[in-house]
Amino acid sequence: MDIAGGVHPETGMKNASDEGSCEVNRMRTRCGLLPKLLISSTAFITAGCATTHMDAQWTNPDYSGRNVRGGSVLVACEAQDLTLQRVCEDQLAAAVSARGAKPTLNSQLAGTTGAAVGTDPYLAAAKRVGARAIVRMTLNAAQPVAVDSGPSIGFGVGGGGGRIGGGAGISFPFGGARVSQAYAAETALIDSSTGATMWSGRASSSTAQNVTAQISELTQTTAEALQGSGLL
Repeated sequence: MDIAGGVHPETGMKNASDEGSCEVNRMRTRCGLLPKLLISSTAFITAGCATTHMDAQWTNPDYSGRNVRGGSVLVACEAQDLTLQRVCEDQLAAAVSARGAKPTLNSQLAGTTGAAVGTDPYLAAAKRVGARAIVRMTLNAAQPVAVDSGPSIGFGVGGGGGRIGGGAGISFPFGGARVSQAYAAETALIDSSTGATMWSGRASSSTAQNVTAQISELTQTTAEALQGSGLL
């Protein structure tokens, strides 16, 4: 006698079709749960990731239609230590050079300090080397944040042992947190003949990269914005 479902009255064994239905139902449950888990984990991971971007920028309307492309510019960086200052100047000089300006690094000039109180300390240096403008960037460190870098725990769904099976796992780190520092850059393009600010902008980076990589992206992002303003 053929029994469509349930337990066979003579053998006491579960019907094969019923057993397959259980596996299918379990798989459907897993399939329904998996996308939710993946969506949640993706949101968790990407929440802490941010790209380098411009927060704000301003262009002096008095300089509309003017630019320093092809001219000499003095590149100066202000940072919390000498290493960051030099890295910043090198990266910023490369970024403006790639867009047509001819940079001179302030750190390579002697006697650039000692300007009168209330004046831009780089104006005298810019005039001495014949720079049409000054590109000055100030690096600021944001609040340090803890970034997990230790072992991880995980949870998942999986299957096997039947005709239908599958599995997936999601893990999250715990413990072993390290402190990571994000940086922001305040930049100004200054007319060396008058001291007027032609353009200013602020860019922010994320903690996903080391300091040198952050500075590289900050200078590139700032130079792109400056080029977009039409002044470079």
